[in-house]
Amino acid sequence: MMMFAIPLAGLGLLVNVADTVPRYDVTPTCRAAINMVATGSEGRTVESCVAGEERARKDLEKEWPKTPSAERSQCIATMAKGGAPSYVELAVCLEMMRDSRTHREEEERAKRSQKSTGKR
Repeated sequence: MMMFAIPLAGLGLLVNVADTVPRYDVTPTCRAAINMVATGSEGRTVESCVAGEERARKDLEKEWPKTPSAERSQCIATMAKGGAPSYVELAVCLEMMRDSRTHREEEERAKRSQKSTGKR
């Protein structure tokens, strides 16, 4: 009986994690980005990078509930595999997923419309 409780508790954690924007420590990400382009980053600091990442996180929090959970999960998994996490990159991933979904939906509507009017 206890063997079932453990996996169910684990499933609950997975669902809860996807229900909120993940928490990333973006300081190492920003430090690496600033160091990588040090010659061309006049005025760009780790602090300004972190502030930009936090703005991106706040924007994500507004859109998160409207985003399909499958898309959120896929982008979170991509961030986990990609190395240094970034809210900006997570937002870009979600935007690409949304645009792809919208494009597919438009194509499907066009196909249904063509079938209903008899055009091919």
